[in-house]
Amino acid sequence: MEAASTHWMRHTHISHSLAAGAPLEVVQQNAGHASLDTTTRYVTTEAARRMAAMQAVWDTGKGD
Repeated sequence: MEAASTHWMRHTHISHSLAAGAPLEVVQQNAGHASLDTTTRYVTTEAARRMAAMQAVWDTGKGD
């Protein structure tokens, strides 16, 4: 198993915090992002991840 990089740990922390409903501004401050635009990139990523997960659920029921 490879060791986790600091980049991966930061990315995971930000993604999981947003997924758990943490306010965007709080996540921005915790991540040390100077610009809110940097943090909002993770919102799009998280929304896409949630949609993909739901699509998998919906696809499971096809053909019943």
